[in-house]
Amino acid sequence: MKRVIEVERPRLVVRILYSIGRRMFGQVPTPERIMAHRLPLMVGLGALYGAIQWAGRIDARLRALLQVQVATLYGSVY
Repeated sequence: MKRVIEVERPRLVVRILYSIGRRMFGQVPTPERIMAHRLPLMVGLGALYGAIQWAGRIDARLRALLQVQVATLYGSVY
């Protein structure tokens, strides 16, 4: 099976988006490296995720409680 390779020489916009991902997660997330092949897709999904992240702000304690509850529902070790 063929694997999608990373963009060898990313453009300036892609490098900026990589730095945002690196700052948020400590490294560039794999989906972001794959989406770099299609810049409009990368920018559009980044805007969507950003809007969801910032528009839906909840208290940190409530967020942690929800994460534990969802992990329990799905039988995941938290």
